[in-house]
Amino acid sequence: MDSGFERLFGLDAQLLFDVAVEFVLLMILYVCISKLFFKPVRQFLQERQKKIDADQAVADAENQEVIKLKAVYDEKLSEAHKEAEQYLSQSRKLAMKKQDEIIAQAYAEASAIREKANQEISEEKESAKDDVKREMAEVASAMAGRFVDVPDGFRQALLLEETLKEMGNKTWQN
Repeated sequence: MDSGFERLFGLDAQLLFDVAVEFVLLMILYVCISKLFFKPVRQFLQERQKKIDADQAVADAENQEVIKLKAVYDEKLSEAHKEAEQYLSQSRKLAMKKQDEIIAQAYAEASAIREKANQEISEEKESAKDDVKREMAEVASAMAGRFVDVPDGFRQALLLEETLKEMGNKTWQN
């Protein structure tokens, strides 16, 4: 058995002893390094993670607040749009009413002007007719006076022609 103990899987006792000592030293080194280096690094990472979690929680809370504020602002904006639309609608109605009033007033004024113009035209026609009648009466009386003064028929015809030329042919043709 001695020969089997000396070489376990082809390993000798010195090698096994060295491996065991190195393993114990490695464990001691691991514990020392853990205490000196890993623990502070782990603690730093944990603190950093806590800070990140706290920042994330603050960001989430602020995000929720922003969402609420956005909803409030959207509602206010919607109300403002509705109110503006109501004002515009009222303004349009008022403008249309004013436009209708102005158009009605313009039609009334135009109608009054037209009636006045027609009345003036009518009065001018009557005045012109009266003037023509008066002038015709004057011309007739002047012609009659000339005919009475002239006893000769040939001279009366000449006077008639002369009077017609003075009055103009167009007057009698119309």
